[in-house]
Amino acid sequence: MNYYSIMNMDWNRKIIGLLAGFSLTLGMSACLNDDQYAQLTPIAYVSFYHGSPETENLTITVDNKIYNHQSFEFGTYLDYGNFYTGNRQFSFRPAHAANSLLDTALMLKPDIAYSVFLKEGEQLEPLVVEDSLYRPEEGKALLRLVHLSPDTPEVMLLNAEEELLFEELAFGEVTSYQNVGQGNINLRLKTVAGEEAVVSASNVSLDAGRIYTLVVRGYQNPGGAVNKKSLSLQLIRNYPNF
Repeated sequence: MNYYSIMNMDWNRKIIGLLAGFSLTLGMSACLNDDQYAQLTPIAYVSFYHGSPETENLTITVDNKIYNHQSFEFGTYLDYGNFYTGNRQFSFRPAHAANSLLDTALMLKPDIAYSVFLKEGEQLEPLVVEDSLYRPEEGKALLRLVHLSPDTPEVMLLNAEEELLFEELAFGEVTSYQNVGQGNINLRLKTVAGEEAVVSASNVSLDAGRIYTLVVRGYQNPGGAVNKKSLSLQLIRNYPNF
């Protein structure tokens, strides 16, 4: 094992430790409370992103216990919480309603962080990713791209210098993390078949050593939908306590 591999292992342990501490401070009692955390090991970590523009505010239940007590509507990100490992039953239903829009079982592994992105399909669908942790290069940040725009074909992401960051990403897909330069950058999203940008974002701030997810969300052709459902790019910082 080389020096860089050893450093990555130490860095991964640091991230996992920070996730545990950060989740506990949030008091996510639907999963593990402080007393339970002291007695029960191992645990996993799960975050949620609402990316379905046609789905209203949702209540998340885990093994029939309510998880979120804050609003979970389109464009909302819920950061990592502590979860028992093993086979867990997740349900997503309209707030204050009894019917479920999505029921899914996830097998959670010890000391692993997961991202659950909700996307639009014939019905509400989950996109579950086992997050990969590794140390950004010196002076770099890590960035990944998630395509959650239902009516936008395959896309590619470029910077202001027309350097290709991500290519040929279809709806419902997630890239792996990639090292990108720090600072304020300008981003342009194009369809693979098109020459003009379908959406741009200026002065996107990326800090060295941090980890980010960029979400392609909303409709390219929203019709009469409200503005928040128009195609846009949303930057999320993963592991915000790191």
